[in-house]
Amino acid sequence: MSFSAQSATGVPRLQRPNWAQIREPAWPRRRALRGFSTTALCLLLLCAAAARAAAQPAARFADAPAGTASAAASVSAPPMPSAPAPPAAAPSSAPSAAQPRAVESWSRRLALTHFTRAAELERRGDIAQALSEYTESLAVDSTLGEAYLRLGSLRERMGDTREAELVYSEAVRLSDTRARALLQRARLYRSVGRAELALRDLEAAVSDEPSREALQELAQHYVEAHAFGAALFTFRRIVALARDNGDSAVLETARLEVRALSVLAAETDPTSERPKRHDWVGRALFAMARR
Repeated sequence: MSFSAQSATGVPRLQRPNWAQIREPAWPRRRALRGFSTTALCLLLLCAAAARAAAQPAARFADAPAGTASAAASVSAPPMPSAPAPPAAAPSSAPSAAQPRAVESWSRRLALTHFTRAAELERRGDIAQALSEYTESLAVDSTLGEAYLRLGSLRERMGDTREAELVYSEAVRLSDTRARALLQRARLYRSVGRAELALRDLEAAVSDEPSREALQELAQHYVEAHAFGAALFTFRRIVALARDNGDSAVLETARLEVRALSVLAAETDPTSERPKRHDWVGRALFAMARR
């Protein structure tokens, strides 16, 4: 190394070609601006998150209503004991007046439409079309018991007793038409000479629904079978039913039947005449029958 290229201290002199490199800063300007913008953006995001956290209410407690001056005091004050709640009223068993009634299904409405048309055709005398409409109504809704009764009656009028019996048997299975179906089937059995089956159906019909019509049919069957005691008991039920309903004509006719049957059933009916003084069995039967 030549002496002219070095200073007195031994440090190399500055040369013009190296001046730009010495003057260049250690952190370039573009990198500095980029680092500053990133730092400022992070600080802004942190400040915004802190502001949202401070403004957001706690999740466990509801916000105090606006405009109340005692909101802070109510939080710090101890809770006051509340009055005991009145006992809840017992639920009423009666349905509410506003409760909507059950709406008929579309199948029941369609079946009733066919049934009404069939009844009109039957009234006009068009039996074939009436049978078709009754059958169609039952195909839509098999629980329409009235259609079974009308269809069975038409079959019976046409002389098809076997088919009528099957139709009545289907109506017997339904609770709303069971008693009437038993009565109509009993009449069918009586018309073909099947007295035992007719008596069974009549007794079942009276047991389910003791109507005047069914009681009269049963009493007439007992009279024809010479069961005068059973006929007398049945006519007495008719008397009681007519008295309750206020039907004077039926009441008078039934009383005449009771008087006549009392003579025929004097030996078998303990209530036809008062037993003797020492006949304790007869007196006991008389007392029970009069209750």
